[in-house]
Parts: sequence; C-alpha cells; structure tokens
Amino acid sequence: MPTRTHYPPGPRDRLYGLSFYGPLRANPLAFAERVGHNYGDFAFVRVGWVRLYFINRPDLIREVLTSKASSFRKLGRQMRALRKIEGDGLVVSDGATWVRHRPVVQGSFHARHFRHYASMIVDFTRRRINGWSPGTPFDLAAEMNELALQIIARLVFDADVSGDASRLRAAVHTFRTHMQREANFPLALPDWLPLPGKLRQRQAVRTVDDLIWTHIRQRRRSGVLGSDMLGQMLAAASSAASDDRVDDAEVRDEAATLFVAGHDTTSAALAWFWYALARHPEVERRVLAEIDGVLGGRPATGQDAHRLRYLEMVVKESMRLYPAAGFLFGREAVEDVELGGHTLRRGSWVLISPYIVHRNPQHFPQPHVFDPERFAPGRVDTMVPYSYIPFGGGPRICIGNSLALMQVVLLAATILQQFRLVLDQGEPEMQLEIVLRPKGPLRTIALPRRQAPLTAA
Repeated sequence: MPTRTHYPPGPRDRLYGLSFYGPLRANPLAFAERVGHNYGDFAFVRVGWVRLYFINRPDLIREVLTSKASSFRKLGRQMRALRKIEGDGLVVSDGATWVRHRPVVQGSFHARHFRHYASMIVDFTRRRINGWSPGTPFDLAAEMNELALQIIARLVFDADVSGDASRLRAAVHTFRTHMQREANFPLALPDWLPLPGKLRQRQAVRTVDDLIWTHIRQRRRSGVLGSDMLGQMLAAASSAASDDRVDDAEVRDEAATLFVAGHDTTSAALAWFWYALARHPEVERRVLAEIDGVLGGRPATGQDAHRLRYLEMVVKESMRLYPAAGFLFGREAVEDVELGGHTLRRGSWVLISPYIVHRNPQHFPQPHVFDPERFAPGRVDTMVPYSYIPFGGGPRICIGNSLALMQVVLLAATILQQFRLVLDQGEPEMQLEIVLRPKGPLRTIALPRRQAPLTAA
C-alpha cells in the first residue's frame, strides 16, 4: 500500500486547532474518547504547532512500542516534568542510560525474591487492617494509597514509614498534580520562579529525596548494603564493569522511580478493584468462596497468588476497565515514520490510551460489562496482542508488572479474609493526574465477615 501524505481522519477548525487546546488540557481522556468515537482508532488532531495522533489500534500500538520503537522517544515535555523527582530512572531514561540502568534494577524483580516480598505484603496488610474501625466510613482510596506506600517503602528500603505515610503520600500527590499541569501547559516556566506551585513542588521533591538519600548514605557508611531492593541495586551498581558503572546518584533515581511509581499506580489499581468488586456481588461471592477454599483461614503466601485464579481474573478485569495508566506516556517521532499507511513527520506526538483500547467492542464484546471470565484459561489466549496493555508493552513494559499484580491479589485476599468492603457512595468520577484514579474520597464501610456472611449482597 503506497504511503499517503495526508492525515488520518480527525477534527478540524480554522484556527490551526487552537480551539482544541482548552478541552484537551481540561480533560484529555474525555477529549480522546470523543475523537475516537467520531473518527476511529487512528485519528489526527492539529493543536497549534503540534501534530497529534491518537493511536488506539492494537497493530499500530505494537509498531509504536515494539517494531518501530527506535523511531520514537518518550514525550520530552512529560519526561522533563517527571525527571524532577525520578531523575534518569528507567521510566525517564533512554538509549545508553536506560541500557546501563536496566540490569541494576532488574535483579530486584527476579522471581526468587517474590516469596519474601509476598510475606511483607501480607504482613503489612494484616497490620494495617487490624487498626480499622468496622462499621465506620473511611476513604478507601486514601487508605490503599498509604498502605501501598508503606509496602513499597519496606520492599525498597526495608523501612517502616507508618508514622510518616501521610506526609510522604501528600508529597507524591503534590508532585503528580503539578506534573500533570506542567505536561499540559504550552510554556515551561523556570523552576526557580517563587510561584506557590513551584515552591510546593520543590518541597515535595525534597521530602522524597531526604528519604532516599538517608538510606543510601547509611548503607555506604555502614558497609552493609542490605537485601532489600535498594541494597540489591547498590550491590549490582558496585559490581558492574567500569564502563557500565552506575553511581549513587543514579541509584537514587531508580529508587525514586520504584518508590513513586511502585505505590501510586498500585494504589489506584486497588481503589478501582474495590469499586468494581463492590458493584458486582455475584463476583464477590465467588471470590470469597475461592479465598476460603484456597487459604482456609491461614495467611496467604507468594505461591497462593497463582492459586487464587479467579481473584486474579477479577483483578485483571478491573485493570481492563480502569487501568491506572489512562494514557501511556506520550511518544514523539524522532524521524519521519510510516504508520498505518500515513507518514508521521518528525516531531509528531503519539498518544495511546489503554482506557480507550480496553473498551473497544471489536476486541472486548460488551466492553462496559464487568466480566472476569474474559481472562479464563483458553479464552484469554484468543485476546488480540496489544489490545490489553495496563502495563504498556514492548521493551519498555513496566518492569514491576508481575510484582504489582501479585501485590493486588495478595492484599485483596488478606483483606477479604476478614472484611467485606461496602461502598457508602455512588459512582465516583475519574481523575487523571498522570495516574487514573477515583476523584475525591471513596467512602467505604468495612464489615467483618462474621457479621456480613457470604450470602449477603
């Protein structure tokens, strides 16, 4: 098929697309949904000087993320904002830096560590829920965020930050909020400006920095690196060949990436899981029966993550309908590249939305129906590649995807051994702050299982 120089379908105006800037900045996901509904899963929008492509076709996503990945880089505007807290961590870095860093981080995600990680996940969850007040409404989204933060702090630093969880959570939330604004703002204002938002952002970064550097310096002074993720990274960095050596500042960047991304996305996935489960009592009954049958009242272990097969299917289906990554990080063409019969000129932006891809009726019949059986053995094997991308895809797929899935399954199983969680509100709005999460509190009541038996709706 000959390459065409004209653009795919998309909305047009007489102002070089400037009328689209406001709606795109105010609610990018809603804007992308409208474009997809009206113009299909490969659409073009000009917004001022930016040539913007919304690509939600699995075959084209595969090209962008895999076969033609070298023709794209992550969107500079987003990476500049994220670099303020994650430095040159794996999410931000590219090229030779990414190649050097990947082996340093990868060892922490080897399957041999997962039994130990599972034990800590279950232990922290049991300790957290022992402090709950049954029957008293609480914000489940905030609770899951603090719990996920405590768990990742234990996994990365072997630290108990229970007393500091609220402050750390607030710091990450502050940074994420300002990052979303900066990524959507047409002009990048200097960080040294004494603006209230800039001051809050700098303080948020300092809060995370203090946590990480305290642990790095303690390890170096003592000479005991430890067996947690930070210790493993420090050991891997020290043992690397001189040409591939990663210094402590670079290890700091990877620790920041694991800490920030490792709890923020997981907590969003947990919030949506509980929302979906509460809305589908027939699914909840089956989950509870499986947990009781597999665990029999004992604490869950790492081996149970795959024994709880239906629960895992429910988690994957909640990630389909409500992926924490409403958008993958945008890509920018570094050269003219052919895609879908069109030439994307150098500098063009590409946006891919798992939220939209996962709701395509061509790949998921009745896409708005919550159906965990989509992920049943045999049926899941027929899924079109790159039609389900909650963790991205290709060589830059999230390195912590297996750990994140295990964490959600074990954490949910541990809570459901003791409680049923009942929503005390209607359907929440969605809010995109880099991560897609419920907007505002998720008011919930925890009911002890002995008072809310399996047959309850």
